Amino acid sequence: MKDTTRICKICFNKIYTNNIHSLLYNEPICSKCLKELNPVFKKFKIEDVEALAIFEYNEVLKKLIYQFKGCLDYELKDVFIAYFNNELKEKYKNYYILPIPSFKEKDLKRGFNQVEEMFSSLKLPVLKDVLMKKKDDNQHLKSYVERTKVKDNFLVTNKEILRNKKILICDDICTTGSSLKAAVDLIKPYVNKDLKIVVIAKREFSKDELEKIKDKRFVLS
Repeated sequence: MKDTTRICKICFNKIYTNNIHSLLYNEPICSKCLKELNPVFKKFKIEDVEALAIFEYNEVLKKLIYQFKGCLDYELKDVFIAYFNNELKEKYKNYYILPIPSFKEKDLKRGFNQVEEMFSSLKLPVLKDVLMKKKDDNQHLKSYVERTKVKDNFLVTNKEILRNKKILICDDICTTGSSLKAAVDLIKPYVNKDLKIVVIAKREFSKDELEKIKDKRFVLS
């Protein structure tokens, strides 16, 4: 059987099977790029809901996410979690993914929902359009304080579908945590089984940034 050379979707270099994991599983990312992304598997909580951040929020990850969802480099969709697919599938077995929504018209223009695609390699069922945004609020242009008011822009369209299911809320970056808190507050009354959160990365703030955040005009970059 002819050996197929695997190429990293980030750096385009050959992926060497230099460990058991890379030998057994067909990852789309090389060990060098994975190290630069710095997986940390950090546990935290939103309200009383268990949450997990897979990576450190750093410049490498920031640029990669922008390349994926801002520059529409769809081939990058699997580089974020596919390396850990087997571990995550076991951890979240029998869960239904509930993605934090972006504005529907943005998804249509982009051609995909970035959160759904980032977690698509898990092959878990997705509850689409259950949690929706009423309007485009351009979060990246808002101050820290303005971002905390996102709840009023969320809408639960189908409450009954949440019942008798284990729900996994998914997002790309947890910045202020406001979107995740809003999602938890809105859907928790209807979830009578387990509820958990997983994000690609959680942003941590320096002391200097925390001081600036007190200024309502401070916009997060």
